[in-house]
Amino acid sequence: MTDQRFTELLGKQLADEISSDESVELKTILAESTAHRSEYEKLQSYFDAVSTSDENIDSVFEKIKAQIHVSAEAGLNVVKRNNYSIWLKVAAVAAIVLAGLLVYNKAAVFFNHNNLPTLTQATTKAAEVKTIVLADGSTVKINSGSSLKYPAHFTGNTRNVYLSGEAFFDVKKNPKHPFIVHTEQLAVKVLGTAFDVKAYRDDAFTETTLIRGRVSITLKHNGTASFILKPNDKFTLANGKANMSKLSHYDGTGANRVIETAWTNHELIYKNNRFDEIAKLFERWYGINISFKEPELKTVRFTGYVDKETLDEALNVLKSIENFNYSIKGKNVYIYR
Repeated sequence: MTDQRFTELLGKQLADEISSDESVELKTILAESTAHRSEYEKLQSYFDAVSTSDENIDSVFEKIKAQIHVSAEAGLNVVKRNNYSIWLKVAAVAAIVLAGLLVYNKAAVFFNHNNLPTLTQATTKAAEVKTIVLADGSTVKINSGSSLKYPAHFTGNTRNVYLSGEAFFDVKKNPKHPFIVHTEQLAVKVLGTAFDVKAYRDDAFTETTLIRGRVSITLKHNGTASFILKPNDKFTLANGKANMSKLSHYDGTGANRVIETAWTNHELIYKNNRFDEIAKLFERWYGINISFKEPELKTVRFTGYVDKETLDEALNVLKSIENFNYSIKGKNVYIYR
């Protein structure tokens, strides 16, 4: 990760033009660097105090510039024009703040995008599962409705990837270059192992399950808290609270299955789950939207699994257990009494 990248992400954040994946990336940088976090908080305080409209952004620009002494060695020349867009002005302010912290070679060009790490983004639609092989030989199976950002080639001391959604990682061992999976709330660090990370934005929890090896988990909102997982351990973060437990198993398919990773074998297993939790699984599995007309139906619990069943077949299995009706209109499913 370069400081140019931090500046770019910071500018987008302050200009309210940052994407969800870029937001995860910025939070990761802030969690790992005290210096960057300090500069971010300093700059954010100015923008909280002063509305960043096009009319008064110049006053913010001048106010911050006056507080920071930029060394001539920085080789940074920011030209301020009246026709700057808000984003460019924010980026310029961020550049000045960082110049007070960093020393650059005179020949360095601060906004040289050719030096930025190139990240490839792999995404999956609903009902789609995709497998990719990373540059180091590690394989990643990405569950439906997910996104993984990764570099074409790993450089530096760590191998960093960024996940939104769920993926199963089988990481090539390299003790000198730990592999780190970043989500919005967690950083999962490994050397070589097989594990699953579940971090959908519309779920109320983030989950990591370990099949083989050993992983270390650090919370983004609390860098001092870390958790070590051993095989068959499961880590869950919900509402800011961390919990350690064991993997869940289900033998209703005729063979003992690990529920958390059953999706990698195209099996969807639920065990004593609420109907609204199962509905989310079905939405990603079948590419649909489910609505409950009676809220009390959300709390009904079911145990079962889906393999090759159609949506109608899967709902009829649940309907045979609990008295409810459903209607399907295109990609919308309505559950009611």
